[in-house]
Amino acid sequence: MLAAGCNQSEDGKDIKNDNTKVVESLAEQNSKKQDNEAVKQSIAESNYPKEIPTGRLPSTISPTSYEVHLKVDPDQPTFSGTVVVNLQVDEATAHIWLHGKDITAHSVTLTPQGKPPINGSYEEVDTTGVVKLSFEEPVNTGHAKLTIDYEAPFNEALEGLYRVKDGELNYAFTQFEATAARLAFPSFDEPAFKVPFSYSMTVRNEHRAFTSTPAISETDLGNGWKKIVFAKSKPLPTYLVAFAVGDFDVVEWQDIPATDVRDFSIPLRGIATKGKGHRLTYALKNTKDILNGLEQYFQIPYPYKKLDIVAVPDFNAGAMENAGLITYREQLLLFDSTISLGQKRAYMNVHAHELAHQWFGNLVTPVWWDDIWLNEAFATWMAHVSNNKVYPKQKFRQALLERSLNVMGSDSLITARQIRQPIESNHDIQSAFDGITYSKGGGVLSMLEAFLGPENFRAGIQHYMKKFEFGNATAQDFITAIGEKSPHIPLETIQDAFNSFLEQPGIPLLNVELSCEADKAATVKVSQSRYLPIGSKGSVKQTWKVPACFKYAIDGNQHQVCKVLEDANQSFELEEKGCPAFVMPNANGAGYYRFSMESDGWQSLLSHKAQLSTEEMMSLNNSLQGAINAGKMTFTDLIEIAPKIIASDSEAIVMGPSKLLSFVYGKVADSDEEKAKLASLNRSLYGQKLTELGLETKKDDSVDTIRMRTGLINFLADEGEDKAVRQYLTDMAIAYTGYKIDGNIHPDKADSNVISTAIKVAVEDLGTPFAKHLKMLLDSSNDGTVRGRLLGGLGSVQDPEYATELRELILSEELRDNEIYSILVGQLQDKELQKPMWEWFKTNIEGIKSRIPPFGQNRLPVVGQFFCSSAMKNDYKKFFKPIVEELAGAPRPYKQSIESIELCMAQVKFHEDNVKEYLSNQ
Repeated sequence: MLAAGCNQSEDGKDIKNDNTKVVESLAEQNSKKQDNEAVKQSIAESNYPKEIPTGRLPSTISPTSYEVHLKVDPDQPTFSGTVVVNLQVDEATAHIWLHGKDITAHSVTLTPQGKPPINGSYEEVDTTGVVKLSFEEPVNTGHAKLTIDYEAPFNEALEGLYRVKDGELNYAFTQFEATAARLAFPSFDEPAFKVPFSYSMTVRNEHRAFTSTPAISETDLGNGWKKIVFAKSKPLPTYLVAFAVGDFDVVEWQDIPATDVRDFSIPLRGIATKGKGHRLTYALKNTKDILNGLEQYFQIPYPYKKLDIVAVPDFNAGAMENAGLITYREQLLLFDSTISLGQKRAYMNVHAHELAHQWFGNLVTPVWWDDIWLNEAFATWMAHVSNNKVYPKQKFRQALLERSLNVMGSDSLITARQIRQPIESNHDIQSAFDGITYSKGGGVLSMLEAFLGPENFRAGIQHYMKKFEFGNATAQDFITAIGEKSPHIPLETIQDAFNSFLEQPGIPLLNVELSCEADKAATVKVSQSRYLPIGSKGSVKQTWKVPACFKYAIDGNQHQVCKVLEDANQSFELEEKGCPAFVMPNANGAGYYRFSMESDGWQSLLSHKAQLSTEEMMSLNNSLQGAINAGKMTFTDLIEIAPKIIASDSEAIVMGPSKLLSFVYGKVADSDEEKAKLASLNRSLYGQKLTELGLETKKDDSVDTIRMRTGLINFLADEGEDKAVRQYLTDMAIAYTGYKIDGNIHPDKADSNVISTAIKVAVEDLGTPFAKHLKMLLDSSNDGTVRGRLLGGLGSVQDPEYATELRELILSEELRDNEIYSILVGQLQDKELQKPMWEWFKTNIEGIKSRIPPFGQNRLPVVGQFFCSSAMKNDYKKFFKPIVEELAGAPRPYKQSIESIELCMAQVKFHEDNVKEYLSNQ
């Protein structure tokens, strides 16, 4: 034992100090033990869920910022990364839920603020990519830093971080919307978690790398690698982050200069795969005007530090609005001097749509996917509204109306979804990206704009943007902000009208009757119901709060009255005395509804069509089509009034009757003789119109003239069986493809507006030798536009033997993933090849699924919409019923396809006797 008073050990250490340290260490351990016990007690009392969250993640643990560090070589099968997530922990827990899919985590550490790191384990616990992080010690509330080192494969189905081969080079691109960021890095992959990102990328020296923000440094690491560090981003949800890596052509365009809205310039670049950069000129040149038009509407500067537009060779979507790095299917950006009007309009529309998202969706983001309609409907609406001012000759407002009228076909199904559809799980998200979201949503916004007045509506949008900028908002936040800037219409009225269209499916049908007495004001009686076509099993007993405007003329003077129609039956008197010469139940075509009238009501409208706007005539056309589809009018009725419609100077009006004519030609006619008679009828109705315009496009042709000529040529070549038109197109296709000449593509030898139709016609008329020539050209081309034209022709092959051979292309690497639909759909549309293609489809379903990202596999049941017989319906149900639940978002399209088949059969049955009777008299 030690003698009393001895203070040193044999080696001279201070024993007193050592003892003090031991005591302090014991006290610290005891305190830590007590802290852990307290944390364990907090965990026991915590509301943080133990069950797997297959819908929304719990909000009590959330990111405050990310650091994403990636090492990417597109020539390798995998990439690696480190993600650092700064967290706010509001619930004590021993585990954390987040997202990650197909990721191998090498290490997981959580470092609470001011405390040592805690090791964790990583487990993917649900097929949608839900991950459970479990920790060795309890995690208390407060700030913490989560670090995950990982490796992952490049995705092979056009989502997440995926590879594309173009020519001999490999590239890496991303597509994260809606739930695919989790394939690239572990994250809280939901729109409500909107925070800043910092990025670095380690890539091969010969590669370029891009993300949402500008690069701020580049360091050579040796051994052929370099590290690029990028600026910190504004707050973003994960789905708006993007990356691109590869040996790109990069076109440094002139900056978009400052304006009266924006006091800074915007660096602008175009990015394309090797050898294609020179074809970005048109897209870059026109970006400034489109962006400035949007800024003028919003009166808010473009929200990000730079703008890159990227042409992607293989892309599941049309385009994606990633903040500052917008990606596009290359056909939308890469043009030569023969660019068609259709390509120009597609570029203008899609580019404006994605740029509009930089405000609506990016600057202000939905809280959850049930409000994705607000992103997409608004971008749809805004693109057309802004472009209508930027490019007035293109008449984009009419194009917007055309979209909302066209979507009424799918909205008339009883299986149609409502615009604001509840999203209960990750599987439900897929079904939210459809025509109802985009086109019906855009049509409803147009209706509300007309109802409130354009300037009041615009003021409400600007108010909403400033109120929620760089944050998240809901549909009700949007509606309230709009109402707060409406000086004349109560907020409650706006909310009721808006919500009645958002939260129930279908189309209102207004049956309008006019009653007049001498020297008295006329009375308009309106009954409201749900529009349903022949054969529908739905109920018409449904009402909306419809903001409807009626245009009418008395004694040569035009008037308008607007009402919110709430009841199944109601009436109102016009303010002026006298009987109107006509009543147009949808003034300026702004209302999202159809109308029906007695025969004299239709006749009065058609007799006064000179006093109706193009938009009103489009609405009239659509309601006539609806009346025919509902069994209120016959084929013969349409033929009687068609000449009055076809006499119009507007393409949007002229082609209206062609929809039923095409249906009758394709579905009702059951013999070559009947088809020949129908073709003769179609030529008699439309042939003179094309003769007046001529087949050749002229330099001074208006937009309307070019579009009308294109529509007429397409219709008369097919449903008109016009020999002269078909020969013209076949000669063009031969010259364009160098068939039996030099075997090269000659863009200058074709009218780019109709060359796709020309190639299809040439395949039909020249047969398999010409089709094989197209296949040879396809094998040697990596031009997305050219390949699309060639594949459209191959989809028209009618030779059963060669069609069998072409089906195998769908599973081969010879086609890009986004190209498989040309042959698939082409053969499903052909009466003779439909059944063989369907049998092949069933046999090869797994191979087809492998070409389509999970986010797009809800499209697969749509193949049923090409069928129109009881036998095919039954076979379709037998095949899809056992597997449909396995396909995310597919149950609704499956039910819609069955309903579409049944409605098609009912339409054929309704029209066939009337058509046969009409043809027998010809």
